Amino acid sequence: MSDLSQPETLRKLIEESGQSFAVIEKAVETIRERLDEIEPSDPDVLAILRAHLLAIGSPSDVLKFFSLELIERADAEHARQVYLEVLDSLARSPIRPERTYPVERAMIKKLGDLEVDCALPALAVLAGREVYPLSRTAARAVASIVGSTDQTTITERLKRDDLPEVAAPDELSAGVSRALFPQKRGSSKSSHQRRRALTQKNALPDPGQSSLRPEGGRARQARLKAIVRAANRDPSRCGNCDQTAPTRVGHMIPPSKSGTDLPGNLVVLCGECRRRLPRSRDEAFEDEGAPSEADSGQLSLF
Repeated sequence: MSDLSQPETLRKLIEESGQSFAVIEKAVETIRERLDEIEPSDPDVLAILRAHLLAIGSPSDVLKFFSLELIERADAEHARQVYLEVLDSLARSPIRPERTYPVERAMIKKLGDLEVDCALPALAVLAGREVYPLSRTAARAVASIVGSTDQTTITERLKRDDLPEVAAPDELSAGVSRALFPQKRGSSKSSHQRRRALTQKNALPDPGQSSLRPEGGRARQARLKAIVRAANRDPSRCGNCDQTAPTRVGHMIPPSKSGTDLPGNLVVLCGECRRRLPRSRDEAFEDEGAPSEADSGQLSLF
């Protein structure tokens, strides 16, 4: 019988649960309780910490700060890659205006402090979305990496050959500048109220944004599951049969039909329920970036 306190067993439980946040949290709590007996650099421990930090928008900020500190102490390079994953997910995802994302902002700040050049495109995209306080933190990270808050200097850095994915450097640097130096407008609203109004207005990402690297299938699934989780839904529970199992998240209205990544457009299905989909819908569910002539605009489950 497996020892349920062993990192390898905990990692497998997370995978078998379909990345259930409750299981992830319990695994991290077990690691914290047994910290004197566990090697933090163990690959299974690192995988658990990564899963915890990628659960963006979850309510457990205190425990996530523990994961943040431990992963950085255990393997700084692995931690840096996780920070980049979190940043990329934030740049592509809807933002919840009522949340302040303290752990995610801490990771963004670390990318700036470490002067991680490859983070610049996603940082600039997030800064330009004007979703606060994330955008201000991202803009400051850009300034830290570039070594300047000057818009022209930031534009020139974004134009360099080592950032080939940047499609509109002038537009991106203007967005960074807006986040760094928000203009005061004649209004009775306080600065806080204006920032909140902007965040609500800009909560959805720009679907035409072309300054981010192509998103892989695993990264897309992790990001979509984080959106579902932040909406207080369990991404490990099938939305059709209500069973807990390994799942995938798809779009009711596919992105190719102008469907968004808002929680209300996302459906979670287990493997058995996906197999019961009409073939054309299953193909769209598996590879949502590829439009099909057989697709209808609305996902018909059964």
